[in-house]
Amino acid sequence: KGDGFWFLPVGLPFATFLGALAYAGAGGNLNLAQSFYVKEKGYGMGKFSGRITNILRGNSEDIKLEGTTFNVNKDNVDRFNTWWKRINIEHALLFWLTGAFTMVLLSLLAFSTVFADPGVETGINFLIHEAAAIARQTFPFLGTIFLVMAGVMLFGTQFAVFGSNSRIASENLVIANREKFQITSLPKYFYIFLWVQIFAGIAIFAAGFTEPLGLIVIGAVMNAFSMFIYSGMLLLLNSSILSKPLRPSPFRLIAVGLAFLFYGGFSVYTIFQNLQKLI
Repeated sequence: KGDGFWFLPVGLPFATFLGALAYAGAGGNLNLAQSFYVKEKGYGMGKFSGRITNILRGNSEDIKLEGTTFNVNKDNVDRFNTWWKRINIEHALLFWLTGAFTMVLLSLLAFSTVFADPGVETGINFLIHEAAAIARQTFPFLGTIFLVMAGVMLFGTQFAVFGSNSRIASENLVIANREKFQITSLPKYFYIFLWVQIFAGIAIFAAGFTEPLGLIVIGAVMNAFSMFIYSGMLLLLNSSILSKPLRPSPFRLIAVGLAFLFYGGFSVYTIFQNLQKLI
């Protein structure tokens, strides 16, 4: 419950709310690409799958896209459980704890500086107002530092999204047609997809579409829809294809199932709502 409302404040578009949910932490394709970073760090069996390397340095690794399995026996399952426990600890510290602390801190900062100010409800201008309030109440240079840090955070997030999208697209390209697209050229495909996204962003801004919040909301809604799709795929994979000793707990399966229904319902409703506006 908020001040004068129960669910959504008046004037907040439903798509913006859905986008905020999709981007609450490492949402969207970043969750889907989490396995890439496990592989890049060499955790568990990821150590033997190979990594995408810098094409300018000339180094290359033997990359395997299909993955491998192991004999399901007590020793191997014990090793797997140890690895899974360590992955959970890292994710809890880096994602849950750090993410929650950062979001609470930024929310408190916004609440204490620009809460109830006019013009900050739906636009990106709240950052400008926030920086101005910080400069007035402390030192002028701190307002500038705040804006620089906000830009760095948005840049880092978007660059990570570009990287994950490029990895997903390049690997799917190779898997879809192995005869035409060789796995040895996977690093080249990755960088091609990466630069295509960068140039597409430049073209969008050059065309005059300069409202950051509008772009963020569009991207977030698309990510929410992708979360709906891959949540269903994860449910199928983890509940039927993996061996029983390696499957997630019922609690995790229920959580992913609820996410599947939640993001699916919100995505369909958002699309339907915007189609009505066009009609």
